[in-house]
Amino acid sequence: KPVLNRTKLVDATIATVRRNLFEGAVLVVAVLLTLLGNARAAIICAAAIPLSMLVTATGMVRAGVSGNLMSLGAIDFGLIVDGAVIIVENSLRLLAERQKTLGRRLTLEERLAVTLAGSRQVLSSSAYGGAIIVTVYVPILFLTGVEGKMFRPMALTVIFALVAAFVLSLTLIPALAALGLGGRVQEKDVWPV
Repeated sequence: KPVLNRTKLVDATIATVRRNLFEGAVLVVAVLLTLLGNARAAIICAAAIPLSMLVTATGMVRAGVSGNLMSLGAIDFGLIVDGAVIIVENSLRLLAERQKTLGRRLTLEERLAVTLAGSRQVLSSSAYGGAIIVTVYVPILFLTGVEGKMFRPMALTVIFALVAAFVLSLTLIPALAALGLGGRVQEKDVWPV
């Protein structure tokens, strides 16, 4: 006979984590759509969320990190999309300028070149921002005892997510921007900005 059945607690915790992750992702996507003023750019930036979570989950499994309320609840989707927003925003600006200069839509090769140049322009800003945030979590990895058991999984999860987002923002996101921002591109201030 079970003495302590924690099924309800575990199920409630999983439901809470699932709901919080979903609501956080939806909120970030809504903010991206509102502030970027370009639906394609917002979708490209938002693509960093599920892909980073996939890489994070893979890293957690490989490292034996438990997925609990604290570790998964600490993931901030705003931080995950930060590098992608920097890259896509600059690429969008440069693509719009290049289209205006040439007076026509850009070819794929031209978009790839402009996006590569735009990514290189903001690489250091994106790298330093990500490195600073990861550095904040490093001391937590050296905690011992109960504190270490409680907070180390959270720090590792956030570090996995930030590193995954950084790698994606330097590889896949610029490629998606070059492919997805074809046609007429305009840089304009939206009313919330």
